[in-house]
Amino acid sequence: MKHSTELKVGIIMTVSIALFIWLYNYMKGLNLLKPISTYYVVYNQINGLHESNPVYINGYKVGLVDDIGFAPDESGRIVVKFTMEQPFNLPEGSVAQIYSSDIMGSQALRILLGKSSEYLHSGDTLPGSVEGSLQDQVSAQVLPIKAKAEELMASFDSVLAVIQVTFNENFRDNFNNSFEDIRLSVKHLKNTSYTVDTLLTNENGQFSTTMNNMEQISFLLKKDLIKLNYVLDNLSEISDSLTRSDIKSTITHLNETLAGTSALMAKINKGEGSLGKLTTNDSLYQGILHLTHRLDTLVNKITENPKKYIRIKVF
Repeated sequence: MKHSTELKVGIIMTVSIALFIWLYNYMKGLNLLKPISTYYVVYNQINGLHESNPVYINGYKVGLVDDIGFAPDESGRIVVKFTMEQPFNLPEGSVAQIYSSDIMGSQALRILLGKSSEYLHSGDTLPGSVEGSLQDQVSAQVLPIKAKAEELMASFDSVLAVIQVTFNENFRDNFNNSFEDIRLSVKHLKNTSYTVDTLLTNENGQFSTTMNNMEQISFLLKKDLIKLNYVLDNLSEISDSLTRSDIKSTITHLNETLAGTSALMAKINKGEGSLGKLTTNDSLYQGILHLTHRLDTLVNKITENPKKYIRIKVF
């Protein structure tokens, strides 16, 4: 009877412990009655990841972080154990990434699936990565803006320093004097405009006479331009006539004629041909001279004694 009571107490304690363990894991999100797969990941830092944080694949919860502890090699690295209740095979090359699951910075684990056709087994170790926190991402976006803002403020400081140096008392005095000079210049310009207006509106003034003279000169220039256009038209017609006439051929023939004449004169000067011999040999001249002398003697004789040379018979 005593043994029966102890057995009952042992059974009740065992069942109670088992129920406690099951309830504890169930409260953590694990159902020990379902088959689970266990995997490990080693990180240098985990950004506040806690046990019981969810594990997601493509946004779907597949398990929980089961245990977190330091690696046994005392390197300071952290080993994270997570379990998966869903029957899903992880391809080799899959990465377990820690990321911020909400705007409050709650950490979670998501599996980035690999492309391999081989699959991991329960108890294998996955490579891990850590996504920057929301604060890190905001800082990464804000830091360049902060740097540019600081550069802009430095530029503003430089500009303000230049303005303070520039706009001193002397500058203000010079600035006021400059405005006074501008006011006087505008006043003088106004007076000049009034004078010019008076000159333009005065028909008997010198400006009116000058404009009339300019008008006459313009009229004469216009007439001369008409004559000049007429002369240019005539020159254009003459140029067209010369272009139409075969002046080039005429000049060519004239050059050939002059060349022939030059060759002929050269032959005459050398005594070639009849005309050349006549110009270079004086025998013909002497013969003509002798003949002339004899004719003159004959005429004198006929004149002195015509009966001797001329006989007239009357029938």
